[in-house]
Amino acid sequence: MSTRPLIIEEVQIKKPRKNYDFTLTASAYNFSWWFNGKRLILPMEDDVIVTVIEDREELIAKIYSFKRKEVNIDDIVDKIRYIIGVDEDLKEFYNIMSRDPILGPSASVLRGLHVRATTPWLATVIGVCQQNASFKQGWRMLYNMLSLLGKRVRIENIKTIIPPKPSDINEDKLNILKEARLGYRARTVIELAKLFSKEEYLNDWSIKPSVLEEKLLNVKGIGNYTTRLALVLSLRYYEKPPIDRWLKRLIIEAYNVDENNVEEEYIKRWGKWGGLAALFTTIALDAEPLQKALERLKKGLLKPSLDKLSPLTLWRHF
Repeated sequence: MSTRPLIIEEVQIKKPRKNYDFTLTASAYNFSWWFNGKRLILPMEDDVIVTVIEDREELIAKIYSFKRKEVNIDDIVDKIRYIIGVDEDLKEFYNIMSRDPILGPSASVLRGLHVRATTPWLATVIGVCQQNASFKQGWRMLYNMLSLLGKRVRIENIKTIIPPKPSDINEDKLNILKEARLGYRARTVIELAKLFSKEEYLNDWSIKPSVLEEKLLNVKGIGNYTTRLALVLSLRYYEKPPIDRWLKRLIIEAYNVDENNVEEEYIKRWGKWGGLAALFTTIALDAEPLQKALERLKKGLLKPSLDKLSPLTLWRHF
């Protein structure tokens, strides 16, 4: 049965006049229980949940709580701003993007998209689900896991889900994780849950990227790609791009570089924005399988589609 929360307060958040698109930001890599095309739902800590809608030059956020206790509104508003990236300045990134052979064609289409920040815990789980999996397979795993282990609630007549906390996942949940089709990744998720339960400070957005990186790399089953993706999705740390086989091949073809110099060339071109560029590339090319992505690169078909399952339309299908 769904639980209904109590509304605490409604606040207005002024949007930047330039380089911010709420719909793109809310759409990218999202599920239907958190975005329905207009309303963005943000599960927060301490049994707080937030809804955000766009109203001309402002965003209207409603803050709800499932417990009758005092809530620090200023702290929650700061977190909302961080999650949806309204204070993130991407002017330099967009300038580089406009000249890039891969992302240049979609620069105007994707301008204003800011990656929503998730917690280090959930960001790492996302990375684990993407290991050796296609876009559809990885996000299906995550969807299944959240469906089976998340807390179902109803807010503003919308059924939504609050993700499980690290403390909600233990050895007893191994079979459920396998039921979610995580396969070998199920064991990795349990090890991650142990880490984040034991060292709770790791799940805070104020943590230094180097500290989180070191801790994650000590977990069996977590490598550079998963760790770097987690840093991008949680801390907005873009300096170390998550380059997998898919992106590596695209870089070799688009930039005409030797396979031994891929990361060096990518960082040279993108500077501190490499991690964000990597994520934008998956969006621009609809996270197509490698061969299809390479075909699109050769044909110059480098703008995202809204007519099929993709990072921008995930919420319409899941």
